[in-house]
Amino acid sequence: MAPVVAEIALEYKDTFVVAKLNSGNNPKTVQKYRLIGHPTYLIFQDGENLGRFGAVPKAEFVQKVLNAIDVEAN
Repeated sequence: MAPVVAEIALEYKDTFVVAKLNSGNNPKTVQKYRLIGHPTYLIFQDGENLGRFGAVPKAEFVQKVLNAIDVEAN
């Protein structure tokens, strides 16, 4: 999934930011957001957690993020 997520980050860099969290170095964040399975993707906008999902195909990943932040696909 990592290569696909990196590709998405580049393609949509002007629309949204993709950030990575090292769960081993951030146990409080892992606990706060109940990050149990890997990968887990969280969607934030203006500090608000809008949703979460796991591994999905590229098109579905993008659509989930765009829907959550209320942006239309290109």
